[in-house]
Amino acid sequence: MAPSATLGRRERAKAEKSARILAAARALFEERGFERTSMSEVARAADVAEGTVFQYAATKVELLMMVVDALWGAHERGTTTPSLSAFVAPGVATAGGETADRIAELISPLVTAMRRWSELATWVAREILFGADMPHRRRVLDHVDRLEEQIAARLQDGRADASGAIGAARDGVTGTAGEEPGAAATTGARLIVAGVLAELNRSRQGRIDGQDVDVVLRRLIDLVVAGVGAAR
Repeated sequence: MAPSATLGRRERAKAEKSARILAAARALFEERGFERTSMSEVARAADVAEGTVFQYAATKVELLMMVVDALWGAHERGTTTPSLSAFVAPGVATAGGETADRIAELISPLVTAMRRWSELATWVAREILFGADMPHRRRVLDHVDRLEEQIAARLQDGRADASGAIGAARDGVTGTAGEEPGAAATTGARLIVAGVLAELNRSRQGRIDGQDVDVVLRRLIDLVVAGVGAAR
């Protein structure tokens, strides 16, 4: 048999095992939660040896991040969910306006997922913020970076819109047109993502009313939008 054919078979077998492990881990994490799921249970459900699971994820937390990477990637390829703007009381004007609406749409899938699987979300947030440098965590951080870049772009667009013709002319003179989002927008995006993780964790701990967490997050977005708009 040609070496390329052998390699192709091995790669297919590896991909199939990875898919089975991923499906088993996701099902068990959703059904039993992170604490009550063991690597051996995932191996049995995936019909592989326990040592095989460790070849794909060195720790249980890393296995969770493998699941998160797959789910986040699927969302980036086209999944949509309702925006946080849907949780604003009818007739209530929000300070951030259209810019805040757009940012709310970007973070709503993250909020929805973290509220649906609150126990898992605590582990995910902890790993994003404080975890060791591992392959699946790095891929999740890539998703976080892309989300922050999208938010920063919305903040920068909103700031430019608010500046009007005078601001646009000033930016043209100083050479900022066409550059990456500015420092204020980048910092604002990081504050929003970190704030989402923190407030959802506070909600799970019962430190805020879970029904009000959407309002809290929308207020956070409005404040950041206002702050970036005022930055010079």
